[in-house]
Amino acid sequence: MACVEDCDQILIASAAKEEEEGWEENDSFQNEVDDSMDGVWEAENLIGKEKEWESWEEASITQSQSDCTTIPENVFDIMREGTLSQVEGFINKYGLEYSLDQRDEYGHTPTHWTALNGHAHVFRYLVQKQGKIDLHSNNGQGPRPIHWASRNGHVAVVDILLTAGVPVDATDHKGLTPLMMACMFGRSMMAAYLLGKGAAPHLTDMNGDSALHWAAYKGFPGLMQMLIYSGFNPQKPDNFGSSPLHLACISGNLAAVKLLCAKSTVELEPRDRNRKTPLDLAAKHGHQDIIKFLETEKRRRNTFLPVFLDIWTLVFGQSARSRGPLLFFLGSVLLWAYPMYFLRCVPVTWDLLPMLHYIFILVNLTMWISLIVANKKDPGFLAQNTDDYHRSIKQIAYYDEWKNHRVSEFDLGPDILRLCHTCRSVRPLRAKHCRICDRCVAQFDHHCPYIYNCVGLRNRGWFLVFTLSVAVNCSITIFFACYCIAVEGWRLLYIIGLIEALIFCGLGWLLSGFTVSLLFYQAFSPHQYFHIFTF
Repeated sequence: MACVEDCDQILIASAAKEEEEGWEENDSFQNEVDDSMDGVWEAENLIGKEKEWESWEEASITQSQSDCTTIPENVFDIMREGTLSQVEGFINKYGLEYSLDQRDEYGHTPTHWTALNGHAHVFRYLVQKQGKIDLHSNNGQGPRPIHWASRNGHVAVVDILLTAGVPVDATDHKGLTPLMMACMFGRSMMAAYLLGKGAAPHLTDMNGDSALHWAAYKGFPGLMQMLIYSGFNPQKPDNFGSSPLHLACISGNLAAVKLLCAKSTVELEPRDRNRKTPLDLAAKHGHQDIIKFLETEKRRRNTFLPVFLDIWTLVFGQSARSRGPLLFFLGSVLLWAYPMYFLRCVPVTWDLLPMLHYIFILVNLTMWISLIVANKKDPGFLAQNTDDYHRSIKQIAYYDEWKNHRVSEFDLGPDILRLCHTCRSVRPLRAKHCRICDRCVAQFDHHCPYIYNCVGLRNRGWFLVFTLSVAVNCSITIFFACYCIAVEGWRLLYIIGLIEALIFCGLGWLLSGFTVSLLFYQAFSPHQYFHIFTF
């Protein structure tokens, strides 16, 4: 059977083999640090697990062929094929309880094979008959049918099982959940559905590995991004000290490594239980592209200046969560710029340039008003826990049937990337989840540290007024500084004021230009974004 040949996963390692050899990583878990291996998540252990899956697969095919030749009516073959009339006939002949209690050589039930092949109509029939559809396999792994359905991405089957009362975080004997299985095999649609049904982000298997660990090791950056936005910790280590970055470096997936390193809070050099860093593991496995990227990222993050002398950190902050830039702006204006203006500049230039001073004061008032409004105003937060989200989650359950009946190969079906599982909402175009505010924002621009708020649909007009006011104020300040220098000569205070004004002037004009260009792009793009200014 083709579906049997595809079953090469952790759920179905044979009980006999486990008794004879045991799980390689479990042996590692019992031992202290072993110099012969570079972490329990090293490739030899993972490859060992995959070999167990393959050995089980070959044995399963042989068993299936043997059963076909010795048993005239084989319930496992009937369930694999999924013909409802044959299932009904077998159950009517032998009884529901007897039929579903059968076990194959590896302890799996007929419903396991039904789940693996995605026969939702058979499961509806079994649920209607109140059959046992949530039995563990009789082996050391102990998977349930929902694990096998999640492994192959059969959302409709999982939906039926959850409706029948199977927990969304059902575990096997090793602690694996359906979400972990979906992430292990790159089933994005299944993962989105399970997250929408409330799958917990904090659960781990017996080795301390979460769904994010599995997605990182298998190299699915799209899935990883979904999990991180759904609340998974991107630097949480497992029981052996391996973080998702360690596993991504072992697998050699550069996109996964870049995604993790894009988070400024993720450490680049965490050490596992064997004192190995992600760079060490990438070097051992010969992933030169990852080595080059990590070394470049380390140089970028390292600063050669103390924090108080690092202009970039001072102006923009070490992360968007910092109030440093806002405090720096307020301090430089209130404690330096204004005293210099009233004590040094006004006596020298007021009589000569009164109109310019009036303009300067008016623009300053505009700057403070726009700053306060941009900070306090709702930037366009989307509603949470919406009906559209729950409707979309329900639609995912019918993805298999839709896929089999779609008209065009270009019809891509539900866009799961628009679902935010944190806010439980469906994001419209250009909306994005802000990791600082932890909310989805309509027409998200960025989270600005100077207003300490997101810039989005409802406050970007005020943000533009603020940046223009800063740019105009600093331009006038530069003129005042140059005028005072021409009158009184080069003095240290004037030089410092000139440098400060140049920094904020450049920043103000840069942000203003960027915001205006973005607004014009939205106005004249094919998507035809509306509400360019919403005050």
